[in-house]
Amino acid sequence: MPRPSRHCTALVLGAVALAGCERQAPPGEGSAQPGPGAPGVVGSPTLPDELTPRPSAERAASAAPPAPLPDAGSAPTAPAEHAGPWFVVTSPAAAVYPTRDFDQKTKLGYVRSGGKIAVKDKPVPGKSCSSGWLEVVSGGWVCSNLGTTDLSHPQVKFAIKQPDWQEVLPYPYARNAKNGTPLYRSVPSRDQMHKYEPYLAEAKAKRAKEAKEREEKEREEKDGEKSDDTRAASLTADPALSDQDGGTPAAAAPDASADPWWQRDDAKDKLHEITLNKLKEDSDDILAQRMVTGFYIAVDKTFSWNGRTWYKSTKGLIAPADRFWLTAGAKFKGIELDGTTAQLPVGWVYGGRKTAPSYEIDLATKKTKPAKAIEVFTPILLTGREEDVGGARYSEARDGTWVKNIHIRVTRPGPPPKDLKPGERWVDVNLGEQTLVVYQGDKPIYATLISSGKKSTVKDKDHSTPTGQWRMREKHVTTTMDGDGSAAGDLPYSIEDVPYVLYFHNSYALHGAFWHRNFGVQMSHGCVNLAPLDAKWVFSNTDPPLPAGWHGAWSSADRPGSLVVIHD
Repeated sequence: MPRPSRHCTALVLGAVALAGCERQAPPGEGSAQPGPGAPGVVGSPTLPDELTPRPSAERAASAAPPAPLPDAGSAPTAPAEHAGPWFVVTSPAAAVYPTRDFDQKTKLGYVRSGGKIAVKDKPVPGKSCSSGWLEVVSGGWVCSNLGTTDLSHPQVKFAIKQPDWQEVLPYPYARNAKNGTPLYRSVPSRDQMHKYEPYLAEAKAKRAKEAKEREEKEREEKDGEKSDDTRAASLTADPALSDQDGGTPAAAAPDASADPWWQRDDAKDKLHEITLNKLKEDSDDILAQRMVTGFYIAVDKTFSWNGRTWYKSTKGLIAPADRFWLTAGAKFKGIELDGTTAQLPVGWVYGGRKTAPSYEIDLATKKTKPAKAIEVFTPILLTGREEDVGGARYSEARDGTWVKNIHIRVTRPGPPPKDLKPGERWVDVNLGEQTLVVYQGDKPIYATLISSGKKSTVKDKDHSTPTGQWRMREKHVTTTMDGDGSAAGDLPYSIEDVPYVLYFHNSYALHGAFWHRNFGVQMSHGCVNLAPLDAKWVFSNTDPPLPAGWHGAWSSADRPGSLVVIHD
């Protein structure tokens, strides 16, 4: 089974006990406003451009899962023709083991709800699985109690949809726009909505009507009470019922502190006091938990009920769509290197600027002349030559122009690992330049920008990405990252189904980030953030391999993970 949610802290993703991507702040900083292409109305079920289904040819051309490189078959591809049977997981997840035994230490990987895998023949008796074990065609065994080979079974129809490898992101994602947004266990009735969402106009109107009815009832009761003289006499007889001035008892002022945290005027200033447990403290059979502004859910289905649009999350919870923004991942993608037309070094304009200038330079006179503007994230093929001109350092592009080094990030990989096997794939991460290069043996095959952990001289706020050499330990198509924040002022965070996650050390991972687009700049709390398309490419071309239909896999002695080297 997959690990419970970790935080680039005690990682869930494991969404994140270890310390790492670990300090419990979000794996990246999200903008408070929806990014370009987001819908103009909160909760609109209209998808932004990046999430709008496109014709199959366009989808395949723009965001198809990258084909694995020769001898690098780790991308989950369409399964080969299989006469059957097929096994569909109907429980939250089903682990795959090398033998017919629930031995967590030897787990190969897992299949998530709705996942479909090819299996052999009929179930075979085995330990702790009453319905028998099924042999998986791609290797391993799965307990048949956790799913069905009956593809017409009702539970198959209602299983969670599988990740869409043809899109930028595996699921649509929605960002919660308001504090206190409820996540329901099931679709609420109208009365339940009024109870749990008192801010709704209909709920307010209902309360106003009820208040008016109470006032009318109180007036009727008052008209039938004792006369004023009789009432005054009774008050005189019992001074305890009078205030100091002999009047009627003063009404108690409303206690604002009794309001739920999300309804208080100072809620935004108190968010650092909120924990994930506090968000569940008023949960019951209907309400699962509340959400903080900036939390994300992954959307399994969108539907209408009771005149309202709803999202069903991949965790099976129900959320009111009018409290969310649909979001989309950056379309930025690194460059595949062929060693001739595209080779190292490569640079990119990065940061908050939209463009950066390039120049023509007369090296004899050291005079510069503007050439052209280069758009942010455009790959610049460089010669490797650098010159100091007028107090600035420039790098030469292959078209003969020059660009200032302060405007670009440049690939500067370190030496290959000493224990590298011939032709083995490995990943180089340069924290100083915020770049990543994937190699096959000594040949660079892919390069892109990253966002690593933020550094700080304050210990509790230092989220530096560690340097060293490790092998990828496990990979997940998606997994949730959440946490409370370990340093003063840190806010709780929850990002459901972070895409394309590769853990390499403790809770540190390479993974896709759709909540920011500032690649080339330190942004995370320790993990290595990649643009979604880059994360998908790296995920698909590194080990351990992920068989078709699986959602996650672990490395082992006979299936080692790819090496990752992180250096300054």
